[in-house]
Amino acid sequence: MVRAFLILGLCLLAGCSPGASHLPNPLSLPGQAVATGLENAAYNARRARLAWYVQHHHAQIIDEIAAGTGPRISTAMELARVPAHRQHELLTRLREDIALYRKDAAAFVVALMVHGP
Repeated sequence: MVRAFLILGLCLLAGCSPGASHLPNPLSLPGQAVATGLENAAYNARRARLAWYVQHHHAQIIDEIAAGTGPRISTAMELARVPAHRQHELLTRLREDIALYRKDAAAFVVALMVHGP
């Protein structure tokens, strides 16, 4: 019994070594799991809001992409949190692949979410 506790204690201490390791500190794993869960929930909520918006304004957004500007494409980029300095470049890329996004709104949502944080 003492041997089992000794081995367990040594394993826990090995995770706390100051040297570089690919294994995280086992004591921090529960906190990391909670943080990851919260980040995933926030991302999924943001994506759901964007998907709803795109679904309800898809035709107008496609027209605005073709035109190069518009309030609905700007709102979609804001919902995806695309940084302002990257929006023009993204709009150019969206215009190049407009045939895909005209047929597939889900692909458009993915394209926007990829460019957000």
